[in-house]
Amino acid sequence: MNNKELLARIDALAKDAIGAELGDIATQRADALDRYLGRPDGTEIEGRSKVVSRDLQEVVDWVMPSLMRIFFSTDNIVEFEAIGKEDEELAKQETDYCNHVIKEQNNGFTTLYDWFKDALILKNGYVKSFWDTEEESTVEKYEGLTQDEAAMMLHQYDTDGVSYEIEEQNERSIHLMPQMADVPVVDLSIRVTRKKGKVCIECCPPEEMRISRRCRGDLNVADYLEHSTLKTRTDLIEMGMKRDFVDTLPTYDLENDEETNARDTTSSEQGQMTGESVDKSMDLIRYREVYLFVDWNGDGKAERRRVVIAGNKIPEGEDWNLEIDEQPMSYLVPKRMPHRHVGESLDDCLSDLQQIKTVLERGMLDNTYGLVNMEWLVNERANLDDFMVTRPIGVKRVSGRDPVSGSVEPVIKPNILEHVLPVIDYFDKVKSFRTGVSPTLTGLDADILRDSTKAAYLQNLSQANALVEMIARMFAEIGVKDLVKKVHSLLIKHQDKPFVTKMRGTYATIDPQEWRDRDDLTITVGLGYGAREEIKENVRMLVEGQGLADKYGLVGPEEAFNSFVKLAPAIGEKNPELYVMNPNSEKFKQSMQMRQQQVNPLAEVEKIKGEYKMMSDKMKSDMEKQKEFMKF
Repeated sequence: MNNKELLARIDALAKDAIGAELGDIATQRADALDRYLGRPDGTEIEGRSKVVSRDLQEVVDWVMPSLMRIFFSTDNIVEFEAIGKEDEELAKQETDYCNHVIKEQNNGFTTLYDWFKDALILKNGYVKSFWDTEEESTVEKYEGLTQDEAAMMLHQYDTDGVSYEIEEQNERSIHLMPQMADVPVVDLSIRVTRKKGKVCIECCPPEEMRISRRCRGDLNVADYLEHSTLKTRTDLIEMGMKRDFVDTLPTYDLENDEETNARDTTSSEQGQMTGESVDKSMDLIRYREVYLFVDWNGDGKAERRRVVIAGNKIPEGEDWNLEIDEQPMSYLVPKRMPHRHVGESLDDCLSDLQQIKTVLERGMLDNTYGLVNMEWLVNERANLDDFMVTRPIGVKRVSGRDPVSGSVEPVIKPNILEHVLPVIDYFDKVKSFRTGVSPTLTGLDADILRDSTKAAYLQNLSQANALVEMIARMFAEIGVKDLVKKVHSLLIKHQDKPFVTKMRGTYATIDPQEWRDRDDLTITVGLGYGAREEIKENVRMLVEGQGLADKYGLVGPEEAFNSFVKLAPAIGEKNPELYVMNPNSEKFKQSMQMRQQQVNPLAEVEKIKGEYKMMSDKMKSDMEKQKEFMKF
């Protein structure tokens, strides 16, 4: 297979893929984004209310804080399971560092925020995890180096694997001590280029993704997956593409890209965006990364490959058409549909309710406008200019001396507010049933707070949280687990040297080459308020039970420590070992040894008694021997 045949195959897959341009999913996502932003829906009538109900935005913005608290109220989002007892410390190190890479090195809060929000609104959310290598070039200057010192320094550069270039070299001699020969030294100016690699995680817009229609959920087994985005000519050259090749690529036409414009919130009055720039190096080019199974080498078996397409061409070279072992994308869906990659979003739950409430709110406002700005029935005696304008304490003139009632009569309009408001309240209740977002969850219903006991309130709150917690669990099991596994795999593949980093307030040496390929992960997402109170009460009951068991010697240090570890997250403490010692730690063992070595007063008394008895027995023995000697 050649590049031309491969490109034709990819284009055919792209046209039939989930997320293809002008496809159903692309249209639904654009409409959902319009509803979230409250854009006009096309049913507006000139001179009437154009308000758009914002139910989708209200629900999403209420759910997001709960989700972020659930995932970030603990130190570790997930934990790796140890394979054996001797593997526990290594598994803990892998857990700490993988979470550190996601949360600290990649600003995990904003990444997961965007990832979650995309899924809630647009059915699916996507993130890409990959290893990125950057070159850092600095000039280092040294003065007065001996030949041996200079040689050792350059040898250290070679050992560290950094590239260097001597830009300036000045040889001279210095006089150290009287009656000694001058010592030759050298001054050096060296440009040192170090390559730094790291795991990068970025959230990808769902409208840029293309997925095989045969995919039933898991992207890791999908036979076709594409991320299509835009990059400048400068970006492509910095990625390693040859300039002659990049200069031949066509500039992308943004004016006809409906998907890109769907997310654009700028006004059309500011002008249309174009792919061309005043500086050609900043022209936008369509860039596609494709991950597919294809029989490239003709052996009859399809292998997974990563293919890069810039503009409408595949660059020459193995770097742009490469066999790989796994694809880099992880995905989310708030409501999973069995045997489908695309699930349901909150927009699917609310789109019909938002349209209904938009009609009701517009009618209510139009009715209010009509009551405030009254219409009149008039004949030729009325001054039309007066009746065309409504002013507070205004005057309406009527010609002639006959009674005004014969010439002017107000148009009586019914007040529909008392009928519309209960209907809107009904649909708000339907919204809360569908999404779990209700006054109970938000804590704004004063009647519920006043009339409920603490236990009833917490139970009600727990039930209201159930739907949000289900979404959180779905995100954790489908997406976050997969992301952590990919980060773990990238570190093993690319981090080939040990390094020292600071985690949990202490420095530790990390060597991913010692890590295992792990698949067993435990989700350790945080807790809602109701769940915290329930756990606190359960732990209190557990401790009381341990108190009874302790009378029979059934509770030891490890059992007491486990109870404290269970309680700590419920009271908001992320690291219980800051407050109590782990019975399996060296610190605890040393503490126990010190306690055993401390002087026990009773034991000391017994020791003294023993020594006195030994002395007394010895004195008696000596006296007996002396008596026997005196007999002779």
